[in-house]
Amino acid sequence: MKEKVKSWIEILKKDKKKSLLFGVGFIIIIAIILLIVLLLQNNNEEATLKKYMKEMGVSFYEDLYYEQIGKNDEERAKFLKNYTDLGIKINLDGLSRYKTEENKEKLDAFVNSKTKEECHKQNSKVIIYPQEPFGKKDYRMEIVLECGFEEK
Repeated sequence: MKEKVKSWIEILKKDKKKSLLFGVGFIIIIAIILLIVLLLQNNNEEATLKKYMKEMGVSFYEDLYYEQIGKNDEERAKFLKNYTDLGIKINLDGLSRYKTEENKEKLDAFVNSKTKEECHKQNSKVIIYPQEPFGKKDYRMEIVLECGFEEK
């Protein structure tokens, strides 16, 4: 009988070690998964806000700005040629004043969900670089987003 009890105790000790190792391993895996999810959420949120900035920038430039800078294509091209390297900058504050009701949902999203702070309305901006032949859709765009995503 003592032999059976001793063998059971040995089995339980071995199983405890295995269970402990399994538990620790499981906790580490869960921690890694949570870290990845948090990083993806921040990247996903940042990507979404950049997409919104781009959409608002395209609308602003193509529907308003481009139409107002000259009476014809020749005048527009002459004006835009000056901004091919410098770019035309419009910040989030300026974008928020154009089509405010249409963009309300997008504008409300410019809050870092982690810190609950609004994105910086002056430093977050769209930079539009006109390119030849300076038509309405001849440009490249850079998005600068200051919402605290890069801070640790």
